Amino acid sequence: MTNVELAKNEFGEILFEVDVELGRKLVKVRELLNWEKGTILKFSKTSGEPVDFLVNGKPLALGEIMVLEDSFAVRITEILDKEDLTEMFKNGMYR
Repeated sequence: MTNVELAKNEFGEILFEVDVELGRKLVKVRELLNWEKGTILKFSKTSGEPVDFLVNGKPLALGEIMVLEDSFAVRITEILDKEDLTEMFKNGMYR
């Protein structure tokens, strides 16, 4: 039995929170208080750029947003390795 199979047998029912993050932005209270219906927030990621796939608030993968039937979905395009994660933390993307 492989390590993955063992992990699935032992921990397969544990729940994790999964989030897809389009972007992050720091805003001043002054700006926040001016928000109203229809306000548009611009983020640094461009259209077509991968979104961050977070598990329990920590980056795990990159993906692309797609539509399946009438719902949004995310296709995982890359599982992040140790070097990718280290670089993201060094650049202050996640704390």
